[in-house]
Amino acid sequence: MAAPAAAAATPDAIRVGGPSSIDESKIAIVGSDRRLAGKGFKVVDAGGATVLRGKLERAPGKPAPWRHAYAADLTSITTPGAYRVSVGRLRSKPWQVTDAGSDGAITTILRYFDANRDGAEPSATHGPAHLQDATIHPSAPTRPGEHIDIAGGWMDAGDMLHFTQTTAFATAALETSALLDPENAPALLAEADVGIRWLLAAHPYPDVFVAQVGDERDHDLGFRDPTDDDASGLPGIATRFAYSLNPGMIGGDLGGKAAAALAMAYQRSGNPALLAAARDWYAAGALSAAPAPTLVNAGYPDYAGRFYHASHWQDSMATGALELYRATGETAYLDEFGGYIANNDSEANGTIGVVESFAPIGAADACGALGRDPIPPGPALDRSCELLRENADIAIFQARKNAFGMPGFFSWGTTAQNGGTGALAAIAANVPGAPAGGCEVAAGARDYLLGRNPFGRSFVVGYGQKAARSPHHWASVFGSGQPVGAVVGGPAPRSQIREQGFKAKSPFNSSFASYEDARRNYVTSEPALDYSVASILLLAALRSHC
Repeated sequence: MAAPAAAAATPDAIRVGGPSSIDESKIAIVGSDRRLAGKGFKVVDAGGATVLRGKLERAPGKPAPWRHAYAADLTSITTPGAYRVSVGRLRSKPWQVTDAGSDGAITTILRYFDANRDGAEPSATHGPAHLQDATIHPSAPTRPGEHIDIAGGWMDAGDMLHFTQTTAFATAALETSALLDPENAPALLAEADVGIRWLLAAHPYPDVFVAQVGDERDHDLGFRDPTDDDASGLPGIATRFAYSLNPGMIGGDLGGKAAAALAMAYQRSGNPALLAAARDWYAAGALSAAPAPTLVNAGYPDYAGRFYHASHWQDSMATGALELYRATGETAYLDEFGGYIANNDSEANGTIGVVESFAPIGAADACGALGRDPIPPGPALDRSCELLRENADIAIFQARKNAFGMPGFFSWGTTAQNGGTGALAAIAANVPGAPAGGCEVAAGARDYLLGRNPFGRSFVVGYGQKAARSPHHWASVFGSGQPVGAVVGGPAPRSQIREQGFKAKSPFNSSFASYEDARRNYVTSEPALDYSVASILLLAALRSHC
């Protein structure tokens, strides 16, 4: 019998990040199945001149998919330009060093939000769509069958559904990013207002809180131009259902996030309608005192789906309470914030998540880490700053577990983990007693997103090195590489990919990080609001704190 063929070796490669500013950490990673510790590397500029020489050092953490991974430190290069790293005959792609760093990435990612605008919200990608949204579903607890005007907002991901969970999260995160990044604040807040207008429409009556618009039938119809839906005549497509819950069921997770987003909008506008809506969402969340149920469990038919179900709720209410305190100065909200921030729902887990872990935004604001004055001294302030330090500890620990510095947890939606965890590392960098190295971790998270990963790929469509070109998104009907600015899910555990029936094939796959730039593979290639806004938050935190 013939001996089995030996497994093919993973090709040696040098992975670089950027664009970086002149004063940021810049660490290239060399992956190899050979031992290269102590081997020399050199860095050449665009003209071919050698500007730096050094020796490779072992990179901390798992080197997979290689047997070994080594770091080449370029941080001392502070002259703007394009630089390549060479090890023997191996050569990297250019690492761009500029005064502006990766500033342009925020503007690019905002183009995804523009593409996903709906209703009459202007979009450069498509015309007005879903203008008949929405009829309250006949199974709704109140006002069944009534038509309400909830056209607008953002389509959530590669599909065309709308969710309060992700809309409120993305809106509040855009507003937080604007606090961190005054230069980009006008564009960030203009986009956040798309979410604010939808959240206002999602609460048209005291007894109606809309959790979702559209349902599983959108998936069954596949990719298409959204402007064709109104005239389609199809059930659940031509006029989409609004799935509402009453104040006792909307959940603290939805109520707290919506309250936070609306209260932050009130703080900058003074519009009393925003404050009234924020109070209502918050009160409904407090009345629920539980996460929102899945729509199926709330009595809706199976086609409503089971999207974005949380197990925690007090983490969301914490940030809602903090922002209502900022909006009103009422100490009752501050007291409630103190109770929520001390709850186990709000414990540190190293990220800011669309479903769980929303408390870090409120904690950062309370601690004064978003550029505003901290709350008055006391247990709530102490716990807020402690929570930031704990999250920074987790980010730094996680970043050292893999050689490429991804600070989050590998999951379905790794780019959201990468962005949220990296952002916390940067936001906590100036908090007294915070661990050292937060800015380096945040820069590494940015570099992971844009190319310093085993695949040498940017996970932002249309930006960075060898950018993703086949996102799982309805805009693909308009051509390859659409929509520009979309942040795809990125590498995911092989088990999760296989569970969905896909086989991501790449010589750079490992057991904990497989990736495929293929439109059909929605695990690794579908973009989403939370992936994109977490990446914006990371970039804004880098600009502000590092």
